[in-house]
Amino acid sequence: MISNRLSRWTLPFFGCALANFIAAQGLTIAGVSWPAQSWAAPGTLVTVHLLTIGWLLLLMLGALFQFVPVMTSKMLPSQNAALATLAAIELGLAGMICGFVALSQGLTGLAHCLPVGGALVIVGVLIAIVDIAVPLLQARPLPLPGRMVLTALAFLVATIALGLLMSVALTIPLLARHFAPLVGGVGYHALAGLGGWFTIGAIGVSYKLLSMFMLAPEDRGRIGEWVYDLVTAGFAVALAGGLTSLWYPGPALDALEAAGYALAVSGIALYLFDIVRLYRTRKRVAIELHNKAAIGAFAMLAIATSLAIVVVATGTLARYLPVLVFLVLFGWLSGLGVTQLYKIVPFLTWIGRFGQSLGRGPVPRVQDLVAERRGAPGFIVYFAGVAFATPALFGHGPSLFRLGMAITAVATLMLTHEYWRAWRGYYAGGSLK
Repeated sequence: MISNRLSRWTLPFFGCALANFIAAQGLTIAGVSWPAQSWAAPGTLVTVHLLTIGWLLLLMLGALFQFVPVMTSKMLPSQNAALATLAAIELGLAGMICGFVALSQGLTGLAHCLPVGGALVIVGVLIAIVDIAVPLLQARPLPLPGRMVLTALAFLVATIALGLLMSVALTIPLLARHFAPLVGGVGYHALAGLGGWFTIGAIGVSYKLLSMFMLAPEDRGRIGEWVYDLVTAGFAVALAGGLTSLWYPGPALDALEAAGYALAVSGIALYLFDIVRLYRTRKRVAIELHNKAAIGAFAMLAIATSLAIVVVATGTLARYLPVLVFLVLFGWLSGLGVTQLYKIVPFLTWIGRFGQSLGRGPVPRVQDLVAERRGAPGFIVYFAGVAFATPALFGHGPSLFRLGMAITAVATLMLTHEYWRAWRGYYAGGSLK
């Protein structure tokens, strides 16, 4: 059952997220970020946090504020918590960006903006977690997508905590010696975020959205349970083994970390199989554009998973890790995000403006708020840009990679225009204005 109460701040979340996404793409195109610059360059650090915090975090939280009540049939404790979350995260992100720039320029007086900004982000995240977790914890029994979201929130706490401890190690000398090993463990910070938080969260949300919009069975049975168990255990074991090895290196912990990766990869492979099964068992004959385009995101996840198996087996993970991160960040997570926004934005617009008018007169359909022929080129261009940029990373071609990023940026602008038109009712004859 879909809640009649619309999250008032979900669409502003999406607007801010898209602005940050476009800004991050712009920095890469301008050559002030990796691969034109080093991983430690301030432009790279700014770009990475615009993508992870400014884009994906806001996108995910904005979606959860609306869809957790749908998953649980229970309301959020507070609608205003979403606004507080948005304000804290955006201010915190601005502070972190100032901190990165200050450190690179030797401006020690502004360097404390980094941990202060990180702390603000944590405050915003904690507010969101409480507001989102309450209905999840109240639901009995909690469905599989809800359990995945709850688990992803736990990884989110770990991700943000690791980031704050790393910033402390860089800026507060009295505490630096205690957390210094974490500075060399930035990969585990990324693992907790891209794997535990974003990927498990995206799997849970996709199970709900795809089944809801394609009229497919929501109960994923034993396969869904195995996906949840393998992916959760895999990322948890890999993270625990890897972090512990920073202080106590040894072959046993290396083996534990490798076992975790094997479990996670097995779970993701099983998830992709289940997604194919979900598409085949749908009751909606015609697949809408956003779910057709989502196949591109699932293909990118399959490519990233296959590549991960190969590079781990050949001992070349360190060499090709940037390629894996790019495929997960832009192909899988961002690809799934831009495709699902094409449905979520008109869906929320319809609920907010027409949900209470059913039976009282003619109202447009959700599909009347979009024009798929106009939207389709944006998705084609987006995934073409990702596909163009990926080989450039294998060949260490920064210029070709920036060209690929320019293609994805053009596509993002095209799709953002379509989201705007859906919100304004452009294709419904302006009836929402």
